[in-house]
Amino acid sequence: MKDNYITKLVKKASAWLQDKKESYRKHDLQYRDKHALELQKENLKKNINQDLFNDPSNKLGLLLGKHPNVRSCAVDIGCGPGWLSGILSKKFIKVIGIDPSAAGLEIAKELHPQNEFPNTEWRQGFAEEIMPTLNLTEPYLFVTGCVLSHLRDKEVIKICAVLKSAPKESILSFNECWGDEWHQIRWHVRTKQWWNEQLPGWELDFHGPEVERPQGAHMGFHGVKVK
Repeated sequence: MKDNYITKLVKKASAWLQDKKESYRKHDLQYRDKHALELQKENLKKNINQDLFNDPSNKLGLLLGKHPNVRSCAVDIGCGPGWLSGILSKKFIKVIGIDPSAAGLEIAKELHPQNEFPNTEWRQGFAEEIMPTLNLTEPYLFVTGCVLSHLRDKEVIKICAVLKSAPKESILSFNECWGDEWHQIRWHVRTKQWWNEQLPGWELDFHGPEVERPQGAHMGFHGVKVK
């Protein structure tokens, strides 16, 4: 019992000590490495070959098949080198990839040249600051790939606040952690109740499979704006 109590204190302390830029600094450092471009080229090939787009934690093909009228714009939150934005650019009229790392976006542009991906727009900045500037006039797709699970509650709440005013019939695919209780071991794991409270007006489908670590956590859920 004592060990369990201590473990919980450590988790809470870790989450409390995290700052807004912690995840950004870690990923930006990786993107600035001299071998980063070659590594991301290989990652891009792997993601496509393994069909990560339709991985059980994403199921994006299934989601888009259910909502064929949502094709005006896709917003890739925390796009990094942009593998997902690249795939979505072939399915949407416009794609907006958001990431705070200039180095990450430079790689994204290198991997997705403008002449081949003319409908893709890269915006540098934190999602909670960029998203309120979007002109949401028709149903959009909002997508993440294990981005929000690296951020504090306060930043995720701000991002979700934008989605409260998204047009009806908008859809989302969040490859993010959820489980029976909130905790932080490897990533932030938030409960179904927490996500539902942050996304009023959205009907959420928690379909994602259980992951090996943290134990009891799942990854991935879809949503449809119904109000």
